[in-house]
Amino acid sequence: MIKASCVSSVKADTQPGLSEDNTKMIESSFTPEVYGESAHIFYSFRCPGQGVFQCTLTGLVFDISQQAELLYKTVQWDEKLLQQSNKMAAGPLFNIKSSKDAVRQLHLPHCVPKDALLSNCLSVVHISDGEMNVLKPLKITDTHVIVEFPHLSSFGLVWDIIRRFWNKEKPVLGQVLLFLRLPNPKTQKQNLNVFLLPSNIPVEEVRMKHRYSDYIPVPSNCEFFKDCIYTVLCPVACRIQPEEEKFHLDFGPNYHPTFEIRLPANTEEVSITVKDQMQTDVWRRDIDLSGNITTPDTRSEMMRNGGPW
Repeated sequence: MIKASCVSSVKADTQPGLSEDNTKMIESSFTPEVYGESAHIFYSFRCPGQGVFQCTLTGLVFDISQQAELLYKTVQWDEKLLQQSNKMAAGPLFNIKSSKDAVRQLHLPHCVPKDALLSNCLSVVHISDGEMNVLKPLKITDTHVIVEFPHLSSFGLVWDIIRRFWNKEKPVLGQVLLFLRLPNPKTQKQNLNVFLLPSNIPVEEVRMKHRYSDYIPVPSNCEFFKDCIYTVLCPVACRIQPEEEKFHLDFGPNYHPTFEIRLPANTEEVSITVKDQMQTDVWRRDIDLSGNITTPDTRSEMMRNGGPW
């Protein structure tokens, strides 16, 4: 097991982007301890006492009644269970454990824009011992779905398939993530992988799957439409593949690049544009690559030690 962070921290503040009612409820944010094992990631946090705490890495919010330790991770959705209930995933599935029955409420981050929110558009499923129960939310805010539950196990957001079909023209909040791979010394080329993902996918989950690539932090927010076709433009690229791709609501466990941009190895800056099928710009950024290229020696050392964790 590889330990990513030795000390979890608590900070008494509120998170930007939360709706007013959510902001008033959150008393502090925390950065959990993070552990990597194989291609999986685990989060741990020792709650100091009663309060409402938000995880800065996953967006989860915990309403805690007493001092306790939280252990949580994402797990794979069971598509058969979802289909039997006419549901489709609307976020990652989190498996949550606590040293005590200390969690009173759970706030799960969603990816529905404010103007597309409906009172019945989202629900929460509680999966335990192979059985799935649908929980009615206590409240849906601009950013989270709040729920109470009988006991801790696995929780995730879902859409009703029929309602989602009738609302397919509504966008989802998305993010564009960039990962730069090590240059190929033989071809003198390097690949910049572009991921189009829903906004409630934790970046750390994608980083763990691609831990031998360099994550390029850039402003990532945008909106996507499910099953709409998108293209990527990069003027200095040697090649971009595929030429176009549909946006899928992918909630893991594997996060594959949507596009691969092949660049000359000495490229220091690029402009990247994501366009929709109407050729409208939905995301455009100028990217500095000069400080993000890991040397071969450093990368080899990372691989020997199990990655950058």
